[in-house]
Amino acid sequence: MATPYPSNHGYDRRPRTGQRMMRTTLSVVAVGAIAAAPVAALSLWLLLTDPVLAGEVADRGSLLPIARTLIVAMGKAIAAVLAFL
Repeated sequence: MATPYPSNHGYDRRPRTGQRMMRTTLSVVAVGAIAAAPVAALSLWLLLTDPVLAGEVADRGSLLPIARTLIVAMGKAIAAVLAFL
């Protein structure tokens, strides 16, 4: 009879519950760190390059000025690459 986790000489091959929980916890922490890194980088970049805009965002709580600034910066970068080609 086939089993989902066949034994190997009497030893159970299934991962232990503690190991499974640790793997899941580390995966969740890794995804959180990957998601938080760009936000932290953007915040530092904004504070260093345009502190007035950073203050406006902190005061109003609106992310539209940041989005506008990023779109303009990306447009300039794309224009510079196309001018180079």
